[in-house]
Amino acid sequence: MVRTVLVQTYHRYTQFTHVHPLGIMMIAAQARVAGFDDVHILDMKVEDWDPERCVEELVKLAPDVIGLSAMTYEAGCMHEVAKLAKARLPKAVIVCGGPHPSVAADDVMKDPNVDLVVRGEGEFIFADVLAGVRDGRTDWSDCLGLSWRKNGAVVNEPDRSPPQKLDEMPFPAWDLIDHAKYHTVPRGGVIYAHKEFATMFSSRACPWRCTYCHNSYGKTFRERSAEHVLAEIDLLVTKYGVKELVFMDDIFNFKAERAKTIARGIIERGYKLALTFPNGFRGDILDEELVVLLKQAGMYRCMVAVESASPRIQKVMKKHLKIDKVEKIVDFIAKQGVMVHGAFMLGFPSETEEEMQSTIDWAARSSFHTAAFFRVIPFKGTELFTQVEHAGFHLPTDWSAYEPYQTDINLSTVPESKITKLRKDAYRRFYFNPKRLWRIFSLIPNKANMLPFLTLLFARRAYAR
Repeated sequence: MVRTVLVQTYHRYTQFTHVHPLGIMMIAAQARVAGFDDVHILDMKVEDWDPERCVEELVKLAPDVIGLSAMTYEAGCMHEVAKLAKARLPKAVIVCGGPHPSVAADDVMKDPNVDLVVRGEGEFIFADVLAGVRDGRTDWSDCLGLSWRKNGAVVNEPDRSPPQKLDEMPFPAWDLIDHAKYHTVPRGGVIYAHKEFATMFSSRACPWRCTYCHNSYGKTFRERSAEHVLAEIDLLVTKYGVKELVFMDDIFNFKAERAKTIARGIIERGYKLALTFPNGFRGDILDEELVVLLKQAGMYRCMVAVESASPRIQKVMKKHLKIDKVEKIVDFIAKQGVMVHGAFMLGFPSETEEEMQSTIDWAARSSFHTAAFFRVIPFKGTELFTQVEHAGFHLPTDWSAYEPYQTDINLSTVPESKITKLRKDAYRRFYFNPKRLWRIFSLIPNKANMLPFLTLLFARRAYAR
């Protein structure tokens, strides 16, 4: 018997939102398939725990293996939990994984409290680790995707190919979380229709090679079949009372026919679900038929990422988005009565103030109901990080500086104070529009809860640093 506790770490950042920890839920599900049933999940974020509180729970559970998952800006929390846990539970094997350890294994392994790092999609790698711990393994040679120490030196075994047949993998371990706790936190995308929601990935990876984007799932698009996705939806609705689905795919609409089949399946079931897509539509390949079908299936809000309206910056970041097509599909989505959110980024390398302003101007006159203007952040593992590092740009070694909503990292030639002012002005200009405010009010669901929260969120973004 190997008792395992998987922890989603947490760094308190300026704009708190949360979704279900699907990464460790998938790790847990695959571990059980491999015969390791004594698995527990601790989500520090939904519990609002600091490292000390988390470790108290770990001590109560007394695990043999502790798995810590972290985004880049959560690395500090991950290391603090590892330190405290190793002091209290010295015999436990501490394994780190997730987006940050996958791209910064050597850095993570500098921490003597971390025993192993799982790199990449870790379902099968972690199951192998549990088998090794059960069998008393100390030499991890040939365990693909694992980083470990041999005679004090870090060994990075070759990468393991990511899972190709997603339909053969289990659903996330939905039974290991307290669903009600997720009903009370702002979820990804912020706006919601029903508190009873579930987060879903129907596919992994995006084939485009935008310089700023993560590489957590590689660049080979892999999809679950429509039938497999619909079977999970059946489970979520009938067993867990889910009324809203939040699809977190990088690019849900990459294979339009598959997406349409999912939409038709939801319509045929008559569940009357609310659907939102806060992460994954590419606008210049999104077709009108899919928009109509998703609206019929329950889509009330979606996001289209533009990043920049400057053709030159589109080339710089290698997104190569066709802005004219995006404008047309955003107009169409809005006409269907679906709230559409625009995501923009300011501060790419070599970006000028005029180019930033042109993006803000384009956003202000667009049909988007809502918008966010983010700073460009060069996360480790991205091409952008490599570019600026090779260019001699001084990047912070404090990973909390890579927080997604507030940072001092400035890759452009525009002074930091000016970018801050541009962002504030962008929010004010975008939202101080009576017509847009009326369009938002007309379509926003759950008005009693949403309007006060959104007003506070706007104030934070338009007036705070």
